[in-house]
Amino acid sequence: MFTAPVQKMINFAYIKNRTLFFVFNHPIGKQEFDNNIQSIKSALKFYMPQECKECEESLFDDIKAFVTHTPKKNIENFKEVKQVYKERSSGNFEINIDDKKLNSLVRSIQKIIKETNSNES
Repeated sequence: MFTAPVQKMINFAYIKNRTLFFVFNHPIGKQEFDNNIQSIKSALKFYMPQECKECEESLFDDIKAFVTHTPKKNIENFKEVKQVYKERSSGNFEINIDDKKLNSLVRSIQKIIKETNSNES
C-alpha cells in the first residue's frame, strides 16, 4: 500500500491493546500514512479473518502511527573499531608537582611509559 520510500521510513509495527501501531523514523512517512489511513483500514477490514480462533490475539480494532526519534541501529554494518596508538613519549620528562599524591600518580604513569617503550625497542 505504501511507496518504496515510505516503506523505508517504517521502523517496525506492533499490536498492543487491539491497536496496530506503525512506528516511523521520519515525519513525512507518518504524514503519508495519515493521508492513506482510511484506505488502509478498509483494506485490512476486508482481509481480516473474523472467525479465526487462533488469530484472535493478533486482531486489532484501530490503527495508529507515530514517529520515533531514536536512531535506527543497523547491526549488519556495525563493526567494533579499536584503534591502538604507539606511545610517542619516551617517559623522559621532569615532574615538578608539589602535591605528593599527584606527584606519585604522574611518576607511576612515567614508569609505565618507560616500561612500554623499553619493551617495544
